[in-house]
Amino acid sequence: MVQSLKTARQFNYVYKKGVKKHHGVFMLYCLPLEPSHEKFLGMHGLLLGLSVSKKVGKAVQRNLIKRRVRAIFQRLPLPCPQAVIFVAKIGIEQLDYATLRAHILQCLAQKKRAHVKVAR
Repeated sequence: MVQSLKTARQFNYVYKKGVKKHHGVFMLYCLPLEPSHEKFLGMHGLLLGLSVSKKVGKAVQRNLIKRRVRAIFQRLPLPCPQAVIFVAKIGIEQLDYATLRAHILQCLAQKKRAHVKVAR
């Protein structure tokens, strides 16, 4: 079952501690949940936060995007409990359900890249 992030404190915690994953029309912030996160987030399982700006479209389009994203995450078999924030960008309203699902799966499959500093 997908629970939702509710408070600004919960969103800020995931923004700060989570891993940012980019795509052309959305961003994901993913944070695997550990027992130490329970006091900040207070829930278990999949926690989903949605951020769809008015720049994306009118209320009908924004709600359609949110319904699609919730449906996609309800059907995803995630290996561990985690908190995910989905931030929609302009252009996402043009994607159909199957394409959006494929892009989200691709984004979740990305490994965290290590930033290597080059000595000069």
